[in-house]
Amino acid sequence: MPIDTLDDVMAMYERKFDPEKAEGIDAVVQFDISGDGGGQRYLTIRDKEMQVAEGAHADPTITVRSSLENFLKLNLGEANPMALMMTGKVKVSGSVPLAMKFISLFFG
Repeated sequence: MPIDTLDDVMAMYERKFDPEKAEGIDAVVQFDISGDGGGQRYLTIRDKEMQVAEGAHADPTITVRSSLENFLKLNLGEANPMALMMTGKVKVSGSVPLAMKFISLFFG
């Protein structure tokens, strides 16, 4: 199944979400992804459950901003996450500790 859009990545997150690793997490992760196939989505993670919603959340815990191209590279393991952030190709704001834990909820 090809992963070409923001919705494809959100579907991948839903498939790979590990509820046990989300114990104690109460957060909203906002994605602002530019380009064709991008858009705004947010994940609400609470009580070992995750929900995906379209649009912008009023008060996210973390916000991730990127082009779709770089966001896909990040999620498909085709680029170094730190390099993307250091060069400004992926911008993360909000709770840095939670941002670091976020990846382990799906890929750890």
